[in-house]
Amino acid sequence: MSLGAYLLGALDPAERADFEAHLHRCDSCRGELVRLSPLPGLLHRVRVEDFEDAVEPTEADLLVVPEPEPRRGVWAKRKVLLSAAAAVVVLAAAGVVGFEVLRPEPTSTPPSVSWSATDSASGVRADVRLIDRSWGTEVKIKLHDVPPGKPCKLVVRGRDGNREVAGWWGSGGQDEEIPGSTSIGRSSISRVEVVTDDDIVLVDVPAPA
Repeated sequence: MSLGAYLLGALDPAERADFEAHLHRCDSCRGELVRLSPLPGLLHRVRVEDFEDAVEPTEADLLVVPEPEPRRGVWAKRKVLLSAAAAVVVLAAAGVVGFEVLRPEPTSTPPSVSWSATDSASGVRADVRLIDRSWGTEVKIKLHDVPPGKPCKLVVRGRDGNREVAGWWGSGGQDEEIPGSTSIGRSSISRVEVVTDDDIVLVDVPAPA
């Protein structure tokens, strides 16, 4: 549960610090975090109509357990995020939104582009590969010289001003190729940013002129 909450930005600062300390010691969790990092992008592609044929909730599912007053805001946010994540998993299992997970893409190599940039202030370099998919764009990013221990989000910006978070991860894995996904089409992407959870831009990778 902590891994999903961390990935979706639903942990409070103390919980996040505890979980990141665990990540530094656990190779398995770090690998799982990289594997699941496209999940936020998947959530952008869930439509209200996708829930129409979903499994009806049982009486137990509808029971509401009161939350402690002091942490109501935190738990409310977490419930929404984790419920959305659970919905994607359920719908994928039902074949509703699992198209990119359960159904392979055509065997021909899809069009892709590669962008790179280095931030003069932070010194962080990013190599980004954007791959055309039927559902949007698959993102592959490698970061170099990023400070360890920082939760980061991958932000994709469209030429029309649209903005999507394409993935979350911890910054401990230097030079690893981190996957992400966005519903924004490749030709419509204007830039890709790596941003800390307190909204500091580590590196901005614009489309080549």
